[in-house]
Amino acid sequence: MTSIGIIFSQTAIMFLLMMVGYICYRVKILDRRGSKQISDLVIYVANPALLVNSFAGHFPTSQLHYAGYTLVLLGIIYIVTILGAYFMFPHHQELNQFAMVFANVGFIGIPLAKQVLGNASVFYMSLFVGVTNFIIWTYGLYLISQDKQNIAIKKLIVNPAIIALFLGLFLALTHIQLPHIIGTTISDLSNMNLPLVMVALGCYLAEGDVKRALRSIDLYKATLSRLVIAPLLTLLILMFVPNQLLVLKMTLLLGQATPVGVLMAVFSKTYGKDYLYSTAVVGISTLFSLVTIPCMIWVAQLVW
Repeated sequence: MTSIGIIFSQTAIMFLLMMVGYICYRVKILDRRGSKQISDLVIYVANPALLVNSFAGHFPTSQLHYAGYTLVLLGIIYIVTILGAYFMFPHHQELNQFAMVFANVGFIGIPLAKQVLGNASVFYMSLFVGVTNFIIWTYGLYLISQDKQNIAIKKLIVNPAIIALFLGLFLALTHIQLPHIIGTTISDLSNMNLPLVMVALGCYLAEGDVKRALRSIDLYKATLSRLVIAPLLTLLILMFVPNQLLVLKMTLLLGQATPVGVLMAVFSKTYGKDYLYSTAVVGISTLFSLVTIPCMIWVAQLVW
């Protein structure tokens, strides 16, 4: 399957799952309380399982040597992107800042990188997923909630996502293999992540005025920032990395070229923000990424 085929397939799955949630809400199988409970299940169960599962594979020792270098690059990329989002969307535009900074590297990034770049890219993309989730659950959570109490140390150390992230990293670095029953359970819970999120997003759409959200100019500015500006900033940063690490460079670019992370809508619902707008941004950016991701790959091949 080509890279465009993979993106189209993953996008189609996301939209079909969203429609399931939309229909379930409209026919009253689910209500607002039910959609909130689904969101909580994602935050406290499915997403932490995804983090552990991302690092559950056995990675070559040769790649582990580049883990520190990869983390430094990811740190630089995030600092530049966060600053870019702040200057592009000043004055209480936290949702748009979130949209520019955080990509859907888990669901779209990992399968896309594996197909386009091969198995060697999986480790780098897994690190990307881990770093992204750590920053989402700290800076991203604060960005949407605007409550510093949510990122207090005492809350972070009991945050399921943060605990899962460090557990996953520990398993990857020590090559410890979980017992089959536990590993399979975590894998199955991890696989629940996307269906639950998209069903919840479908419920969010059914609750509000979709046409109003789609008429917002800000929605398209946020989509442009995520799919074009953020990847171009990353491409410029990676120009200073030697092409001996081309797989690493392409993996990080692919991750940054993916659409807006779905947790934007979940957090918006949880903390009383405009979750309908957030859901529309996730949906529109996912649709437009069918065109922009191949374009970013083409540009990288020209300039690197």
